[in-house]
Amino acid sequence: MTDTLAIFGGSPVRTAPFLVEPMVDAEEERMVLEAVREKNFSRYIGSTEPNIETVLRLTSAEAAALEDYWHFLGGTNVRAFAAEFADMVGARFAVPINAATTGLSVALASAGVGPGDEVIVPAMSFTATASAVLLFNSIPVFVDVDPNSFCIDPSLIEAAITPRTRAIMPVHLTGNVADMDAILSIAERHGLAVIEDAAQAPGAKWRGRHVGTLGDVGVFSFQQSKNIMTGEGGMIVTDDAEIARRCRLILNHGEVVFDETHSPDELANIIGCNFRMPELCAAVGRAQLKKLDAVNAWRTRNADILREELANLPGLRLPPSQRHGNTPAEDVPHLFVALYEAATMGAPRSAFIAALRAEGVPVGTGYVRPMYANPTFLHQVAFGSEGCPWSCRRDGAAVAEPPRYAEGMCPVSERLLNEEFLWFYHIAHASTEADMHDIGRAVRKVVEHRSELSDLDEIALSGLGGKGQGRIGTGPKVEPSA
Repeated sequence: MTDTLAIFGGSPVRTAPFLVEPMVDAEEERMVLEAVREKNFSRYIGSTEPNIETVLRLTSAEAAALEDYWHFLGGTNVRAFAAEFADMVGARFAVPINAATTGLSVALASAGVGPGDEVIVPAMSFTATASAVLLFNSIPVFVDVDPNSFCIDPSLIEAAITPRTRAIMPVHLTGNVADMDAILSIAERHGLAVIEDAAQAPGAKWRGRHVGTLGDVGVFSFQQSKNIMTGEGGMIVTDDAEIARRCRLILNHGEVVFDETHSPDELANIIGCNFRMPELCAAVGRAQLKKLDAVNAWRTRNADILREELANLPGLRLPPSQRHGNTPAEDVPHLFVALYEAATMGAPRSAFIAALRAEGVPVGTGYVRPMYANPTFLHQVAFGSEGCPWSCRRDGAAVAEPPRYAEGMCPVSERLLNEEFLWFYHIAHASTEADMHDIGRAVRKVVEHRSELSDLDEIALSGLGGKGQGRIGTGPKVEPSA
């Protein structure tokens, strides 16, 4: 048995910080500097032009080929980034946007989802998945997740469908891929749109096709923690020219395009928003896109090493890898997930986390709560204080029997978040193979001393073992301890 646990005064396995940061080099600097020297920061125009309807239906490749410096679809970097991303995922249209959160809202609105309509979402994701539904006064309906993929459980979707359901929004969580065959089949039977939240899964595939291109619309995130980034930002992809047209209108003050000849249906959801991506962000994105394969390979290598390091340890279960099974899915790890088994370990998860953090390995527990347990949803208060959109009046009457949210409604999500999840963010660049081996040594040390974890008092647990993201700081790279 190894020496004393660090939480009881022993020497920690690791004292050096982990370094997690975007893969950035001279290419990002060159492209941003070039845009700065050209004074190229935002080259959108927001007014109509004689051929606007043709412009709105241009494929991303066609839009990038134009020489216009100013354009309704953005400047040169924005349009080039859209074309390059569309080519990468195999879509006709890619629409850069200021964030994936607004991208999800715009995607829903472009698909015709509006006030009082219901959107089925997984119970477990970052809160933006559900809050995005609210922006156009639609209502999220939460469905539990599959315990192995952490994505929405298709077997539970149909029971959640009502006459007001208009869309399903699967989330490809942690880089895993939702069961798109089952989801698309359900959507087709019920005439529902499918909007894929692919924020954590750029490069992942289902039956050889990139996630985000299987449903009606897909949305990716470029926030700094994602596999590739623009600082903040996102991308909407689709093969549907009308959806692309409406996305482009919604994100760029689209009402200025219309006149008195346009019908109410054409005006619906096209309001004075500015959700545009700036040229500098697009310049970073173009450089980052070239690195996507390298970044995904980096995370995959580290995830595979961690899987070997943590395999067959008592009290830990490793969910199956979609890359290593005979499945239609090809995941791309966004982070590495292990599942904690308190009964085998003989101590609560908080004790294990406290001990592991004391050994120098920060580890997270996933999201703090299921999305429906956020106060906005529990109390059903979003716009104003009167319960809109759940109680908003439509067609002269209140929305009939809006969904209710309560703790206990999605037991798999609650068990994963409250009891089982161990999230390792360490697989991202620039963590090394040696870093993964350090994590393995620290975990094995704590597992070997598991009988002592019940001795931890509440003071220790409150400081080191609580629920949280377990994010890793950045800073100067220090070599792992021997």
